[in-house]
Amino acid sequence: MKHQNTIVIILVNILFCAILLWFFSYNTFFRPYLGSTAKEFLSGLLLLITLYANYFVLYPKLYRSHTFLYWLSVVMACLVTGGVELLIGYSYIVKSNALIINECGFFGYFSKHLVFIFGRNLIFNFFPFMLREWKQLHQFLVKELQKVYQYARMIDVCDGDNNCKHISIDDIFYCKKYGNETEVYTVDGAKYTRYCTIKYLIQLFGNKEFVRISPSLIVPFRRIASCDGETVVMKPVPWTEMPLTFKLDTQRNPQIAAVIYKHLRADMEDTDSARPDNKEVWERRSPSVPPKEKLDAVLNYIKEHPGCRSTELMSHTSYSQTTIERCLSDLKKRGLVEYSGSKKKGGYHFCSHSHALDCPLL
Repeated sequence: MKHQNTIVIILVNILFCAILLWFFSYNTFFRPYLGSTAKEFLSGLLLLITLYANYFVLYPKLYRSHTFLYWLSVVMACLVTGGVELLIGYSYIVKSNALIINECGFFGYFSKHLVFIFGRNLIFNFFPFMLREWKQLHQFLVKELQKVYQYARMIDVCDGDNNCKHISIDDIFYCKKYGNETEVYTVDGAKYTRYCTIKYLIQLFGNKEFVRISPSLIVPFRRIASCDGETVVMKPVPWTEMPLTFKLDTQRNPQIAAVIYKHLRADMEDTDSARPDNKEVWERRSPSVPPKEKLDAVLNYIKEHPGCRSTELMSHTSYSQTTIERCLSDLKKRGLVEYSGSKKKGGYHFCSHSHALDCPLL
């Protein structure tokens, strides 16, 4: 996309130069005819040099630091190019307009045309100035918007010494209410305090990024690893040996599990859409065929802990929800494990059938 924009800018500049040169090759409204098309073309080329020198040299070097010197340089450049333009066709102008020059006077004749040429050049040099100013204004507004967005994504909290500071909302791991204050935990293990209610925080954060899983607890969707309908397993963080799990308050909000499932499914779809085009690379990275060591770890844990659930497997192995599901699906296809019991209280068991024992993992 960046290369396409560059090509478009180059083409626009070439078209602008061609139109300007064509215009000055066939137009003598601002000055007398110079005697040939080549000289007319050269006069247009002088104006182009002034325009691009203003845009790429004078403005960046002088305007912000020496405004008066910048405008003085522009005026001098317009005068010099106008004088050179008249000098190019001086001999022809004198020959073809001898009578008019004798009537008006040499200085009066050329000064009139010089004023027209100077005014034209000065007007044209306003365009580079305006383009530069617009670009500077656009960059300034973009920086200000970035600052506003950055501060909008911050929240003020108190640390252990009761010092106020700001942390990014993206760094929040979970928030839990204790009495009249709310404890805010970050992904790096830091704990802060904010004197507000959980209801106020969920209104502040919005329901698109955070979810209230109980009356005293809110967590960001992006930090949730899996959900089995009763508990939520958080993604592993360095300061915990095992992934944290929280109970869902399904009585207060029966739709809470469905909301979490929806966001987890959306995250999985985003991950699938970002897979590489190279088929061999994707097959090597694809979670559809789990490695042997992961299958062995899941199978051995099921053997030692009959009736375990997927959340327990995630906590023990530290694998993601997708990896556990792939492993369980593969083991069930091979007949090595089976799920027995109800949806809420059931679990996975190792199959002790003879055909299952003879089935190799890979």
